[in-house]
This record gives sequence, structure tokens and C-alpha cells, in this order.
Amino acid sequence: MLTLALLNHLIAQNVEAQAQWQQHQGRVLTWTLPLTTLHGRIDAQGFWQPEAAEADVVVIIPAAALTKMVSGQTVGVGDVVLEGDRSLGMAVLPLLQQLRYDWRDDLARLLGDMAGGAVAGQIDQWVTGIKSSKDNIMAQIRDYAQEHDSAILGRQTFSHFSRQVACLRDDEARLSERLKRLQQRLNNKPE
Repeated sequence: MLTLALLNHLIAQNVEAQAQWQQHQGRVLTWTLPLTTLHGRIDAQGFWQPEAAEADVVVIIPAAALTKMVSGQTVGVGDVVLEGDRSLGMAVLPLLQQLRYDWRDDLARLLGDMAGGAVAGQIDQWVTGIKSSKDNIMAQIRDYAQEHDSAILGRQTFSHFSRQVACLRDDEARLSERLKRLQQRLNNKPE
């Protein structure tokens, strides 16, 4: 029930998607996601209502497909499993992908338009400041790493140094072996 309420909240925030959900009025759908299952009938306003009847289509979305959806990539037929009315499943799959959460809308609803807008503006300034600071720090680290005498080695410098160490290690092993053989010859020499 809570998951349907959350889904309906997202639909209400996405008016364009809500109009498209209305086109499937009366259809019963089941979405099986990694952590939850949504089952309901689409009403005349485009919202999901609890329903006990069997689904017209069951759309099973594995974790990999859900990750694609959240990152904004398009999910295709090979990414999901459709059971039942495949054409209905293919019609509603993009509708789920269109749903986006707008925290500013909820903040305005909670605090009022003016106060919500002011708080959202302050949060945006903080986020911008944090991103700017992070970018500035990363630029300084990058600049420091590229300095000739920096304590941070670049990939090429480290690779060259690693080859030299390997060569030295091999030379040392050969020298040790030669010294051992020389010592054995000296020990076996008659006096």
C-alpha cells in the first residue's frame, strides 16, 4: 500500500506521465522490482489503486535494469521480463522510466511556496559551494601531481621507476649467483 502511495506521488509530480498513464485506465499491472512488488489497477486519473484481480501484464525488472533506469539509460526488451500482455508491458515500461522525483515540490508543499523556495535556494547554494570546493581541491591535487618535484608520482614515472627496479633486482640476482660460483671455485682450488 505504501509503495503504491509513493508511486502515485511520483505520478502526481510528473503531469505529462500522468496523462499517459490515464490512457491505460482499467488495466491491472504488476511490477516486480528487486526489493518490492507493485500491483494495482490504473484509475481514470492515471493513479494506481489496490487491486486483487490477476494482472494483465507482469513486468519483472532485475537489479541491473533498475540501475540502468535510475541512471537515465533506456531499458529495452532484453533487460526486463514481460509476462502476459507484452504490448501493454512495452507501452508502460517507458512511463515508469519517465517518473522523476522533485524534492523542491515536496518542500514547497511542506513549507509553503515562499519558504520552500528560500530553503531550496539555500540548499542549492550549499551544494554549489560544496561542488566548487571539491572541484577546486581536485584541481589543486592534479596540479601538484604534475609538478616535477611532487611526492605524487604520475603513472608514466611510476612505470619507468618500476622497470628500473625490476632490472636492478635481476642484475642483483645475477651478481649474487656469479659471486656464489666464484666462491665455490675458490673453495675448491688446490693449495
